[in-house]
Amino acid sequence: MRFLAHATGAVALAAVLSAAVLTGTASACSCLPYDTEPQRYARADHVFSGHVSASTVLERGKPDYVWDDLRAYTVQVDQEYKGDVPATVTVTTNYAGSMCGLSLYVGQSYLVFAFGDSTGGEVSSHYCSGTRPANAGPPVTTTAMAAPAAAPTCTAAAA
Repeated sequence: MRFLAHATGAVALAAVLSAAVLTGTASACSCLPYDTEPQRYARADHVFSGHVSASTVLERGKPDYVWDDLRAYTVQVDQEYKGDVPATVTVTTNYAGSMCGLSLYVGQSYLVFAFGDSTGGEVSSHYCSGTRPANAGPPVTTTAMAAPAAAPTCTAAAA
């Protein structure tokens, strides 16, 4: 009986150690539920529509580690709804989608919800900020016009 207890304990310990060694760190972008476009509009420093003309990766920190890199999108601004951005602005975001990075496409137009001081021609955005294709129309700014919540606020979480 004692041998069986020791064997069971050894198997359990081996399983825990194997899981600890073989399981890597996972990161995920998680948006808070029930956030509305008027709420995202109120939080944003800048809201504008524009056409993405270029996309580049800004290598930061470790060269073989994408989690610290940024993607920079060059956007030709069509219309400002909130804030003040130059006619051509760089929108930066985390490179990795799991860190709430945006995926925008060159040649496409977007309604961008952005943050930061645009004096240097650069603002930042993320997956949960509310940025969406521009063909869905201008931003919804009041709750009377708001549809049910779709894309909420963002928090990057490591598990």
